[in-house]
Amino acid sequence: MVGGVDTHSNKSRSLPPPQLQLQSLAALAVAAKDLPSEPAPKSWSVRRRLTPELVAEIVAKYVSGVGTPQLCRDYQLSKYSILKLLHGQGVKMRRQPLTASQRRNAARLYQDGETIDTIAVQLGASYGRVREALIEAGVDLHPPGRRRSAAV
Repeated sequence: MVGGVDTHSNKSRSLPPPQLQLQSLAALAVAAKDLPSEPAPKSWSVRRRLTPELVAEIVAKYVSGVGTPQLCRDYQLSKYSILKLLHGQGVKMRRQPLTASQRRNAARLYQDGETIDTIAVQLGASYGRVREALIEAGVDLHPPGRRRSAAV
């Protein structure tokens, strides 16, 4: 018995598709026009991600005294991005040293075994600012990566 041409012949692929197939494809094309389009992918550029209102809010907070580490946490942006954004808005950068009570508190916490990272988060300051304050206070810094216990 000989089978049909369309199932065993390579020539069947060059033949036009059946009318029902064409009709179903046409119906799918019409239905696809009504579907909502996919949202544009999220931009990595900070300038394109943030609205002018949000940029103004960040600038206002910085000018009012909020530090860059806190802004980084609040807006989930890197310090570089925050500083670049502020610089692009013409904001004068400030250097905020720790207050005397913050320096004493940092020294006490560090000597009690806290890490510089932990202290920086508690004080709302940068790692570098806390480390600098500890050195200026004459605190002996232990090697990074090790947490001392208070009993030592």
